[in-house]
Amino acid sequence: MEKELDKLIIDGTEYVTEVPECSIKPYEGVSDPSEIRAFIPGTIVEIKVSEGDMIEPGVVLLLLDAMKMHNEICSRESGLIGKIHVSSGDSVQKNQLLVNIIINK
Repeated sequence: MEKELDKLIIDGTEYVTEVPECSIKPYEGVSDPSEIRAFIPGTIVEIKVSEGDMIEPGVVLLLLDAMKMHNEICSRESGLIGKIHVSSGDSVQKNQLLVNIIINK
């Protein structure tokens, strides 16, 4: 999949920027790929999936607002959404369990 590039001009200087499609940021130290955890404290803005949904790697599961930035939390595996442990508006802590995925093997 090709990455999108944008040009940004600041004070007459042109910069080429890369826009990632999805930020897949697994919390280091968590070895269970069936558990999606918060990589930073924040607030759940929107949940994009429902329990029972089939997903593929890279699917946006939810939006997490941290320090006034929306972070897309994406799946790393394909499978079935088992349990969603948070709701929109919830405050979460770093490493808090957000979603369980039943992984296809």
